[in-house]
Formats: sequence, structure tokens, C-alpha cells
Amino acid sequence: MTPLPNGTHPPADNSRPRLLIADDDLVVLATLGAQLTADFDVVGTARDGEQAIELARELQPEAALVDVQMPGGGGLRATRAISAACPNTALVILSVDESEESVVEFMNAGAITYLRKGMPATQIASRLHQSIAAHRAFVRA
Repeated sequence: MTPLPNGTHPPADNSRPRLLIADDDLVVLATLGAQLTADFDVVGTARDGEQAIELARELQPEAALVDVQMPGGGGLRATRAISAACPNTALVILSVDESEESVVEFMNAGAITYLRKGMPATQIASRLHQSIAAHRAFVRA
């Protein structure tokens, strides 16, 4: 799928949840994007926190997979801003840092779960689907 100039992707199958992926590593973006397209409509990719915030506001995806360490304010700033601007978006954090302090900080900022980088794509997809369902239930409650 070829991205549009603004980092978004053309609409695809509406039966799959819309996903935004934010990571400053182009290899991670490309790999995750390719691996998750069977389960998700990857509507946008961002290389920094600012772009992630802008795309989330514009695209209103069902889920955003956000890296912790990114330029443009980083994943924490992006998580806070996306949580505030996009209450229907399930925020899922992706990181190599699984320290309790980091996990708690991101959960307090609005993330629904925290995934370790390097997990198999099938597990990431499963956890994203679970996170979307849990977030929908929480928002409706």
C-alpha cells in the first residue's frame, strides 16, 4: 500500500479496524505495516510524536500503536494528546522498555496496554484487537 503525501494511506476494507502506527524507525514502520495489513486497515504511519498527533486527529483510527522513544515530543506526549483528542482511539504502546515506571506513566497518560518490541506480529494483532474491544467497552460504560 503506497502512502499518500501526508503519511496517510488510501481507504481500504472498512470491515477491518483502522490503525495508525507511530515509530521513528522506518524498518519497524514498514515491517509492522506489512505484517498487520491482514487484520487492520493501516490508515497512517508517523515518524514522530507531532505527526502521530496530527494524523490521529485527522484520521480518528480505532487504534494507535505508538513507540515510546520518538522525536517530536516522544510517545508520552503523543499518548496524552491523542487520548485527549481521540477518545475513541485505543492507545497501545510499543517499546523495549518494560520498566514498571514507564508502563505506569503511559497507562496514566491514556494507553490501554503496553507491548514489547519484537513480539510476533500475530501476538501484536491479537493484542490490538483485544485492546480495541476493551477500549470500546470502557468508552461505552
